[in-house]
Amino acid sequence: MSTYSAIEVACWILSEAADRNISLSNMQLQKNLYYAQGYLLGMCGEKLFDDPIMAWEHGPVVPSVYSAYKKHGRKTITPPPGVVVPEELRGLIRLIVSEKSILSASTLRKATHEEMPYATTPGDEEKTPQKLGEFFVDMFWASDEEDAYEPSFDTVEEEKRYFLENLSADEREAIFSVCR
Repeated sequence: MSTYSAIEVACWILSEAADRNISLSNMQLQKNLYYAQGYLLGMCGEKLFDDPIMAWEHGPVVPSVYSAYKKHGRKTITPPPGVVVPEELRGLIRLIVSEKSILSASTLRKATHEEMPYATTPGDEEKTPQKLGEFFVDMFWASDEEDAYEPSFDTVEEEKRYFLENLSADEREAIFSVCR
């Protein structure tokens, strides 16, 4: 999968949110970008965009996107017209918007401050893709040792292999289409 610019991803998030009548401020957009990057890194180890995510006072920020939209302050950002999300990323963008865009800026700020990638990154330093991937991989691949009906795994790779082998073709396509 090719990477995109953070501005492109921001436009996709803004467009999807607007389609759902959800308004986003710059702070909310920043946190949505953080989660979009983290989710893709966690799902398949690939970056969505190359722009760095920095640890700023109010949480993770993509400076290039912040600069583009800072004039809006706390106001709603209107997406540019004619934005089309690439088919292979539509599910990811919809997931991020449905889970994260509905949360207030202060809720998103608090959540990101409590997560390992922000808490362990000194101020004004980059949250590296490696650090994001290490955190978010557990969201998608960690086994639940307490569930007696679920198999247990010794490694993440073993769990990935098990699920890839035991999901139907349609399930694999729906979950992993974004990882191509």
